[in-house]
Amino acid sequence: MATPIWAPGVNGPEKPNTARVRDYWLGGTHNTEADQELAAHLVSAAPHLPYLCRTHREFLGRVVSRLTRLGIRQFIDLGSGLPTSANVHLVAPDARVVYVDIDPAVASQGREIIADNPQVSYLCADLCQPEKVLDSPEVRTTLDLSEPVAVLVLDVLHFVPDSAEPHKVLAKYMDALAPGSYLGLSHTCRDPFMLAAVGLFGSMYGDQPLPTFTFRYPEQVVQFFDGMEILSPGVVPIPLWEPDPDEIPDRNPENFQGCGGLARKI
Repeated sequence: MATPIWAPGVNGPEKPNTARVRDYWLGGTHNTEADQELAAHLVSAAPHLPYLCRTHREFLGRVVSRLTRLGIRQFIDLGSGLPTSANVHLVAPDARVVYVDIDPAVASQGREIIADNPQVSYLCADLCQPEKVLDSPEVRTTLDLSEPVAVLVLDVLHFVPDSAEPHKVLAKYMDALAPGSYLGLSHTCRDPFMLAAVGLFGSMYGDQPLPTFTFRYPEQVVQFFDGMEILSPGVVPIPLWEPDPDEIPDRNPENFQGCGGLARKI
């Protein structure tokens, strides 16, 4: 399997890795000093990145909790990174889950993490190849595709360029799944601050690899749900999507530069 040049974490297990940087920002322990150093460099250019990461992960928890209340017990988590820190199988321990990531180093470490859980599998694959994902032994032996499945694409589509046609990719997943399946999605959106942060990192640390980002506008994110029934409260800034009443509210949630939503296949 060829790894696209836009994929995160293509530098091998000994180099810093965006999945392990995310784990570090989420308070996990599956990261190295090299990952922590890269995290510090990223934060020097964009101080709000750990907050963005945590907000996306909290959204994952709220989406999975709602899906379990709706009776969903099967999940495919595309571009999952490491299955740690309140990931799907920890939020829904009775569910069957297939994690998918394109990075062989991440997949190998992910398999070690979930090795003792027979209801969870880890697939090394490109999320932009839905046929290979859905026909894989991991999916076929873990899930029953004749029953509804929730596909999660959280905090990852900014790594997928328009040339990969992510709109068509997601449609292929949903077309292949049973009616009553769901698509949960979050996306960091395009704004001048994010674009400036990427440029600043490049000027400060030009010798360090950085994935190419595609930050889309909210209206483009809405289009990923074409043909589906979008559940309330719609596609909104992530802190405004069913916020936990027990959590301290975001000061200005309507200004969060990223949106998410959940939709049902009719």
